[in-house]
Amino acid sequence: MHSKIESEAAVILTWRNKTRRPGATSTEERIDLNVDDRLKFGLSSCTGEFQPGASPSIGAFEVSDHHLLFSNFTTSTTFVIENLEGGTELVKARPRLLDMVIPFEMSRILIPSGASISEVIVFTPPPRLLETDVAATVSESVMTKLDTASKYFAVLVALCEPRLRDSSMAAVPSVQEVVERLKGINQFRDANRSSINYHIDYLTDQKLPVSQWAKYLDEGRMHSKREALVAFALRFDLVREEHLGLLPDIKRSRALHS
Repeated sequence: MHSKIESEAAVILTWRNKTRRPGATSTEERIDLNVDDRLKFGLSSCTGEFQPGASPSIGAFEVSDHHLLFSNFTTSTTFVIENLEGGTELVKARPRLLDMVIPFEMSRILIPSGASISEVIVFTPPPRLLETDVAATVSESVMTKLDTASKYFAVLVALCEPRLRDSSMAAVPSVQEVVERLKGINQFRDANRSSINYHIDYLTDQKLPVSQWAKYLDEGRMHSKREALVAFALRFDLVREEHLGLLPDIKRSRALHS
């Protein structure tokens, strides 16, 4: 995942500057914005990629005291803003939408341009938090009492891993892929498809109200238990980036199975 860039600026934008010259490599570009700054952007006439100040303008960023505002100046193109820390969280900036608040601390903005998609990574200051002593206290739900040391939780993390590391469109691992991913953990040395399916069924039927939640989506249909579990866990922050440390080192794991 992307890490926060240390800076005095209120907002940081980074993107890859590509070129059509044969053999040339892309370079990372960066712009720092402070409160009250406004930046319009367009697409490069040479590469079709994101370019600050390009004409005609297709969108803009504006930094307020507590928010980053985003505008879409196009007549027919929707921009997608993904939460880099939220797995599947995203919002859409539809055509002609002005001054939309970007609700994420770290986000990726996807801008369709011809046959490609430009990516802009946006870093904003941490959100303000209510002090613990004045926050409302409610009884813990079953969901907040998931045992992070349990085998079922490791299975859940392995299922969520691609969408936490990559994007909301990443495929959910198959049961066999989960078996292979967890083999580096002693508890899973003898894991097989049946044992992993047992934990998936246990999570779906006993630990999380996935079936009840699915009633609000797609007329109650679940495409698969794995898909439903991942969507539910990421939607309610039950599995977060910090939990990826429970899995074996991904580079070592890939080396063992290559």
